[in-house]
Parts: sequence; C-alpha cells; structure tokens
Amino acid sequence: MMAATPPITSGSAGSPEQNLDKMIKHQERMFGLEITKEIAKSQHDMLMSTARTLGQSAEKA
Repeated sequence: MMAATPPITSGSAGSPEQNLDKMIKHQERMFGLEITKEIAKSQHDMLMSTARTLGQSAEKA
C-alpha cells in the first residue's frame, strides 16, 4: 500500500532539492513502517510459539 506522491519528473513540483527531500522523507517513513511490521511479526511469532507450548503442556496434563 503505497502513498500517492506526485511524479518526480514534474517541473512544477519545485526544485530538485525539494523533490529529493520529499523522496528521503518518504523512504524514511517506509523504512519505519517496515521496522514496525517486522517487530509486530516477531512478537506474533513469539506469542504463537508460547501458545503452542502451553497447548502441548495442557494435552499432557
């Protein structure tokens, strides 16, 4: 799911430096979202592993 951004080739969008700053900010935002996603996946995997272990313990009891 990508955010809509104006095309970089547009001459009316401002100076190349402004476009570069927008690109950098966008990349930083995407990187932050990727990190958040990885952390959430890691936590989910850990919780699922714990739940599985508890389930196996309950079956043995």
